[in-house]
Amino acid sequence: MSSPLDNFNSQTFSEQLHTKFKVLPTGAEPLELELVEVTERNAAPKMEQFSLLFRGPHSPRLPQQIHGLEHEKLGTFELFLTAIAGDQESITYEAVFHRFRKNQ
Repeated sequence: MSSPLDNFNSQTFSEQLHTKFKVLPTGAEPLELELVEVTERNAAPKMEQFSLLFRGPHSPRLPQQIHGLEHEKLGTFELFLTAIAGDQESITYEAVFHRFRKNQ
């Protein structure tokens, strides 16, 4: 089964830096996250490896799991988000991609 993520790469997300993504948690109000960093790592020629950092409000804290996201240009898709840092004002979430590159 195909997913919108199959067509996304680090460049796709880099073009959306500092834009808002709406998280659609089950049974809760939508939550807005800002994409604040895209980091690409070149581990191997056949592997694609990059990470995304999102910043959101301090509360409520999203659980570590797959979340539905919605973006005005990218549409609706799912990402596994993990909280990796926080302070009194915000929480930073990370999504990591490590997969085989598509044949060009």
